[in-house]
Amino acid sequence: MAATQSNTVAPNATEYGGDEISALVLDPGYSVVRAGFAGEDVPKSVVPSYYGILSTDAHRKHLYGENAIHNPLPNIEIRNPFLDNGLVGDWDTATNLWEYAITSRLTNTKPSDPMTNGLNEKTDEMKDEMEGIETQERPLEENPLLITESPLNTGKGREKPIEIAMENWGTPAFWLARSGVLSA
Repeated sequence: MAATQSNTVAPNATEYGGDEISALVLDPGYSVVRAGFAGEDVPKSVVPSYYGILSTDAHRKHLYGENAIHNPLPNIEIRNPFLDNGLVGDWDTATNLWEYAITSRLTNTKPSDPMTNGLNEKTDEMKDEMEGIETQERPLEENPLLITESPLNTGKGREKPIEIAMENWGTPAFWLARSGVLSA
């Protein structure tokens, strides 16, 4: 017989009690990308899936968030990384949009090394840029992640979010679930 959880006694630190693991939930949709913590009633971050591309003479800059696309700017083009059927068409932009949705309100930036934060003079002991690749900030390396997917998603479309979450963001655990199953 399974032991029941007591309301008066805190769960053991080694067992999952519900609130000890702050799993993130990412729900990318055609019109908005919602992100929040598992167990909460509403997502903390709701970002439009539409983004702006600001073209200048020298380069193109991607703008994310409501303020970026609703302010009238010259030479701005509004796009969406999703196709009409809800599948991702532009993976690079979708990755940046998802990361923005998570890092804008859910996670804090990690403190940088005081030797490289621009306040100190450069010394001969400074490392080459390539040596610090392993220590680059990975916004989700401390949180498990659940991403919802479209029911029409293909096998390749299922592999790409897993690759992004595990390799780029360094998530310790990952789950991909169909949106229809989660809403039932």
